Amino acid sequence: MYPLLVPNDTNYSQMWHLRSATVGINAEPAWDRATGTGIRVAVLDTGIVSHSDLNGNVIAGWDMISSATTARDGNGRDSNPADEGDWTTGNCGPASNSSWHGTHVAGTVAAVTNNSRGIAGVAFNARIMPVRVLGTCGGSISDIADGVTWASGGTVSGATTLASTAIAQVQNLSLGGGGTCSTAMQNAINGANSRGSTVIVAAGNSNVNASNATPANCSGVVTVAATNHLGGKANYSNFGTVVDVAAPGGQTSSGTTNGVLSTLNAGTTVPGAENYAWYQGTSMATPHVAGVAALLLSSCSRTPAQVEAALRTGVRPFVQTCSGCGTGIVDANLVLN
Repeated sequence: MYPLLVPNDTNYSQMWHLRSATVGINAEPAWDRATGTGIRVAVLDTGIVSHSDLNGNVIAGWDMISSATTARDGNGRDSNPADEGDWTTGNCGPASNSSWHGTHVAGTVAAVTNNSRGIAGVAFNARIMPVRVLGTCGGSISDIADGVTWASGGTVSGATTLASTAIAQVQNLSLGGGGTCSTAMQNAINGANSRGSTVIVAAGNSNVNASNATPANCSGVVTVAATNHLGGKANYSNFGTVVDVAAPGGQTSSGTTNGVLSTLNAGTTVPGAENYAWYQGTSMATPHVAGVAALLLSSCSRTPAQVEAALRTGVRPFVQTCSGCGTGIVDANLVLN
């Protein structure tokens, strides 16, 4: 018998997606065995904003966006991965406020935990490496592929190459689009795997076969579908044979608190006050799996192929129907077995 860490974070009781042993990832027993120490998780996303419940676990990253217009920072690639806001005015789809998507994803992976405030992260002693690849109107395949290469220690134009001892052992890609896996993206993933970096990607939110979504359909990645708070398929989640596993992505249509709670920002365009919010999506499911991968790697050395195998094996059955959602719901404690 072992004591189970129950974090004292203020909003932890609302994090069904971490706590539950039936519809969540069953994190508590895993935390007595591993916490992510020594592992770096690259979050390839919109960048990151300052948040007191996250800053302590954030390390240096890179802004990989090559277009100054998309980046909104007045230049191309640089060493500052700060999220400048991805709001749109209707020039590339409906007008929308800034999402602060990367900050939400990062909080799920490794928010500062047991600090009597806010939320808990899955691998709360891991470090977040923000790699900014998405700006206003999204991001390009070439920038995202270069982000995968850079975070794993490869050489790309416009960025300082990481030392082999500083690479991200796990990469979280909560992003995607339609189409086949491009040669550039597949080459980047192959290179990352060869350098010991596990790439975990979202299946997509269009309720279609993920074989038509990329990079979910690339080889050498762990593709993640989303479940709801009842342990069945989230109504938006992509599915299919390319999906490896599922994790909680939430479903706010049945109630806001049935989403995934994480760190965010209240600014509608540029950054404002820090806050927390419930989001839904395979984007929210994926960092749960990335965090569990970090827990595994902090407990024992594994190749990317071995990480994928452990994730696919360390699952629980779905509570409700989730056809085409992989082998089951990832269970952090089972993955560590």
